[in-house]
Amino acid sequence: MTQRRFGCSDVRKFQPSRWSILALGSAGIIPLVLGSCVPDAVGPVAMVTELGDPLDTVRLLQLSWEDRLRLALGIAQILHHLAHSPLGSLSMNDFRRQQFVLVGGTLKLSDVDDLGVGEPGCETDADCTVGSRLSRGRDEQIQRLFVKEGLSCIDSQCIGHNERLNIWHAGQHFIRLFLPLSAPASLEPHIQELLAAYAHPAAGGWDSARILGATQRLVARFVSGDYMARPSTQSSSTSGYERIVDSDLPGLYDYRCPLSISAVGCVMSVFNEDEAAEICSKDDDCHAVVLGQEHTWTGRTLAVFKNGYSTPSLKRGYSLLVKKKLKQHR
Repeated sequence: MTQRRFGCSDVRKFQPSRWSILALGSAGIIPLVLGSCVPDAVGPVAMVTELGDPLDTVRLLQLSWEDRLRLALGIAQILHHLAHSPLGSLSMNDFRRQQFVLVGGTLKLSDVDDLGVGEPGCETDADCTVGSRLSRGRDEQIQRLFVKEGLSCIDSQCIGHNERLNIWHAGQHFIRLFLPLSAPASLEPHIQELLAAYAHPAAGGWDSARILGATQRLVARFVSGDYMARPSTQSSSTSGYERIVDSDLPGLYDYRCPLSISAVGCVMSVFNEDEAAEICSKDDDCHAVVLGQEHTWTGRTLAVFKNGYSTPSLKRGYSLLVKKKLKQHR
């Protein structure tokens, strides 16, 4: 951060929430602080950070499953850092979507004013269970987090309280709402495991480190294409297609499809040509697929599905898959 002295005092005069931003910034879970200014005289405090896009329910549901998987990974990373931050264990007292923004597709925590530093105090383990002052004023669902699988009072603190509560809130406000939607069917068991972890973290001994690991494995399975595993006796999905190299159909035969990430055509990410052909074969409107050199955050290729075919244009590095039945009728 570059700091100049044009009537501005040192950044150490910032209020505590601004210190939280600076302390957490190195983890990449909040927008970067690009500049700051605290006047010597009484006046407004100025801070310049990365610009992020608001995150709301409509925006969440419009994202592709791959992008929502990225959000799930971001949430797991944020939870882990809150539990092991330089400031100690932190609690998010207001865990809502409005507290977050998307910066270049990456989820970041934009509002740190409601972060609580340190675990709740206690004298005995009983102070950390349901029925204690810890659970007063909380709804029944939250109270269940501390039934049977209560927390231990160590050094006068209910160790693990913040982490468990953050995990539960993240599940309620994020994970259960968007992770299962439109997910590959073969990944369903892994997704259900994560949903259970967020809903009942204590029951399975789930903490932020274990959730982060499980989320990273889910991402790895998706990136590697393991979810596409097929019997060795099954023929390739591209067997019914003719492959034409260095070819494209720019601006032609575009149509809308339900899972498209584009508003002007049918565009989806695919692991390889086999997956592109499989998607096209299941869509009666699809007659051809163009695979270019654009890739998503996981390295998957963006495929453009077409509802027609004609003489293609030359486009180096692109490939065109055309249904053989379509070419035979031309």
